[in-house]
Amino acid sequence: MRLFWKIFVTFGVAMTLTLVGAVIVSSELADQAFDQLNFEGRDRIIQEAAEALEQGGEWRLRLWMLRNPRPAPGMALLVIDERGNELLGRRPPPSVAKLLEQESFNRFDRPRNIRPMQLTPEIFGDDGQEYRLVFARAPVTFFGILTWPGTQVAVLTIALIAAALTSLLLASYVSAPIVKLQKATRELAAGALETRVGAPINRRRDETGRLARDFDAMAERLQALVMDKEALLRDVSHEFRSPLARIHVALALAERNAGDAAKAHLERIEQETEKLNALVEQVMTLTRLRTDAAPRREPVVLDELIQEIVDDARFEHSSATIAYSPARVPTILGDRAGLRSAIENVLRNALSHTGPEQRVDVRLDSDGNEIAVHVLDNGPGVPPEATQRIFEPFFRVDPSRDHQAEGKGIGLAITARVMELHGGRAGARNRPEGGLHVELALPIRPDGAA
Repeated sequence: MRLFWKIFVTFGVAMTLTLVGAVIVSSELADQAFDQLNFEGRDRIIQEAAEALEQGGEWRLRLWMLRNPRPAPGMALLVIDERGNELLGRRPPPSVAKLLEQESFNRFDRPRNIRPMQLTPEIFGDDGQEYRLVFARAPVTFFGILTWPGTQVAVLTIALIAAALTSLLLASYVSAPIVKLQKATRELAAGALETRVGAPINRRRDETGRLARDFDAMAERLQALVMDKEALLRDVSHEFRSPLARIHVALALAERNAGDAAKAHLERIEQETEKLNALVEQVMTLTRLRTDAAPRREPVVLDELIQEIVDDARFEHSSATIAYSPARVPTILGDRAGLRSAIENVLRNALSHTGPEQRVDVRLDSDGNEIAVHVLDNGPGVPPEATQRIFEPFFRVDPSRDHQAEGKGIGLAITARVMELHGGRAGARNRPEGGLHVELALPIRPDGAA
């Protein structure tokens, strides 16, 4: 159960029981303290009721009662006829009903020489009809919604509403900052380093406010550390480019003057230099992507782009079997170069871990909510716990992947960042029949464009 509902239910039940208990106890005490005989204005009320009955009968008495619902402050008057019915159809409260049971109209069980004390006065009409006047404490009304005889039910209803509203406000006050902190934590964990809890939560003076301020301070520190690391990688990679360029020039001069015996070694040096240069380019690309907030937007026909990537891969790996299954999907508004690099990195990774006689499948499909590019190889796969870590920079899976394969673990990190910038995702899972299945998904907007 969510914290909000725990707080809401707990405080709601506690407050309801408290309010209902207080109302019941107060009502009992008020009924016990009520005096039928001694209260201010009793004689006046009896006289006015008797005059109304004398002047116009029962109809005039009813009219007088309607015009005087409370003939005295905090007091209500009930008029009971000989049949035991109240003239206005109201139900007497329990204390009054008990009083009427004790004082019946017909008292045949008493001796004729005894005249009992009358707790309730009686008035008589011209037709001899007898009416008993019973005084009762008037119910407390709120906005006119508490009326006799539904006072207890109405008080209980108000108690429940008051408890529910109070519990709702309290539960929201306590749980809303925690929910916002949870959301901010997930966003920060997903890589949104600019996430902050912010006002008004971090301005509170309680433990929640201190927690929000600590979170913002932690996020500031993490963002600074990551930005410093990205800046260091960018600066180091940039500084590598000049020495590498000079090494290329020196190698070209050395190859002109070297003999046949040295050329093999110089070619090896050149190959390694090319790999180092490619690594520097990838690091600079990844650093640039991590500092970008959004990709460039241009129309991209994804089917044609993937076909170009597959054709290039077939040309470079003539012995490989690459099967492409196209589909009609909406046009994408995004960075064409970035998307090409993302898909190409996944395909090259699949080809580097698949034997020359095995097959790599590339599929494009859409379910109406997102566009997905699937790349399936028949390689050794990866351990289940590493299916998401392969998208981290410089991560290598030595037990399952060929350590001698090309690549330094940056290509898939670039892929993941490109998909993130486009609002999509990159995922991987092992195939039941063997191999790795990498999926690149892009969301489709309500207007049908990606």
